Amino acid sequence: MKEIACLIFFCLPFLSLHAHDHAEVGKNPTNPNQLGFYGPAVQLALYVPIGEFFSGYTPNFPGGSFADELAFTSEVNILQEATGSDPEVELVAVTGPAGGSFFFWETDARIPTWARPTGWTQTSTDRPSFEVMVGGNGHVHGRAFSVNHPGEYQVVFRVRDRNNRYAMSQNYTVLIRALTPPPLSIRIENGQAIVGFSSRLNLVYDLEICTDLDGGVWNLAEPYTFMDGTGQRMECAIPIDHHRAFFRLIEYK
Repeated sequence: MKEIACLIFFCLPFLSLHAHDHAEVGKNPTNPNQLGFYGPAVQLALYVPIGEFFSGYTPNFPGGSFADELAFTSEVNILQEATGSDPEVELVAVTGPAGGSFFFWETDARIPTWARPTGWTQTSTDRPSFEVMVGGNGHVHGRAFSVNHPGEYQVVFRVRDRNNRYAMSQNYTVLIRALTPPPLSIRIENGQAIVGFSSRLNLVYDLEICTDLDGGVWNLAEPYTFMDGTGQRMECAIPIDHHRAFFRLIEYK
């Protein structure tokens, strides 16, 4: 909190909004009798505060952890369709920070569908999974993955065909980087509040302002919207025309 000339300003933590990537499940391009993956090797998991909006596809996500939305799909563009298959993705292993856990949230889930701690490896009696084609739909939205501590997680998947027309895939590893929200700063200069933060390359930022947290409304602090992160420090100058103001930044892909 910073108080100058009876003006009070607060900077609140970052929030996140999200766009998702796709991981294709189809024929292995080097072995047409085997299933394979094509998708991103790295995902960012941004911190979502409890009760804050994460994604329009996952309205029930409660927040309070680092979240990511990665859609596994049998609707392929790079791979060839594995005709006649019924793919199911299995979790193989999770590594990451001590005390960390990896969580899977099925569409419309209000609590994690399943979770496994770092250091876990699949066994014959413990093989958490999820189907790719739900009700014949091979492109399912609303699923989320989350982790509970910041740091880097290696999550290993593989896919098998429940119709047994294709051999099980090779392992597909996704590096999940759970990023701690960078701190915000504020100072008063020439009758303006200067809100500063260290931006991250390839992420986007909106600055919001609220003058009353008890039932007040958050509004975009124009013109500081759709700001592309550069990896450098960014500062936003806001004229002081309120007795009290709260600022927060929305960070999203």
